[in-house]
Amino acid sequence: MNTYTWPQGARTVVLLTVNFDAETFDLKETPPERLFGRYSYGRYAVRAGFPRLRELFARHGVPATFFVPGGDARRHPDLVRELAADGHEIAARGIDLENFATLGDKEVEVLRTARTVLADITGTAPVGFRAPGGELSSRTLGHLAEQGFLYDATFQDADHPYVYGLAGGKRIVELPSNFALDDAPIYSARHTHARLHTIWRDEIQALHAENVLIPITLNLRGDFGSTRAARIAVLDTLLTEIKQLGDVRFMTCQQLAEHTLSLNLATEPDPFLAHAETLSRTEYRGDLAIKPL
Repeated sequence: MNTYTWPQGARTVVLLTVNFDAETFDLKETPPERLFGRYSYGRYAVRAGFPRLRELFARHGVPATFFVPGGDARRHPDLVRELAADGHEIAARGIDLENFATLGDKEVEVLRTARTVLADITGTAPVGFRAPGGELSSRTLGHLAEQGFLYDATFQDADHPYVYGLAGGKRIVELPSNFALDDAPIYSARHTHARLHTIWRDEIQALHAENVLIPITLNLRGDFGSTRAARIAVLDTLLTEIKQLGDVRFMTCQQLAEHTLSLNLATEPDPFLAHAETLSRTEYRGDLAIKPL
């Protein structure tokens, strides 16, 4: 039986999360001198998409959590500062959208550098992390806890937040996402913005009826993101409809993670332990894993 309780009598919590993947995404396929033409969707994210999404959130008065790669933060520090000044949370997402499942010994340094970059820009070290491509290694959660992170937002295995108990008595909150409420798979498949509205409306209404978490994942990009004019109009409608559901609270990931810890829930074991014996005999190949769009 689930014993999770939402804050202040809310029926559910909505997490608005944004993957701030701009040029870092394109640079995985092409060098900097070719960030034009078909490789300019990341530039669209910061030139046209960013102000449109920022204005939408301000108009609705809702907070969001932006997962920002260190590389994009370095290229656009003023935009990151603007988000922080608006009251949005800035969280980590590696430096250049690295595959954490295959980083090996470089994992700690990448996490440390990403955290430092964001701290230098905003004045506050991030406490949250989302793995690019949804891939972590068996050691990522432990590394996050050791470096002072409060939560991870990568898994997709629950309807409520929960807490992992890790080695050395450390804990880290998991804020699970929902593949059906991620805009990238829908727009990557060339579905229309009207199709996304239908899918998300049905999903959100069902989650609200069951009193479970409503985690929405947006992308800034001009190709599979939500920041073009027609897609922003859909988000505007959806946010209005969510508010009309009643007893809904919008929170940042940090706020929800802190609330989760305050409940003193029983911790779950490190998920690596269930596979430790197998991995002791077989090398983990994260590069062979099925990747989300």
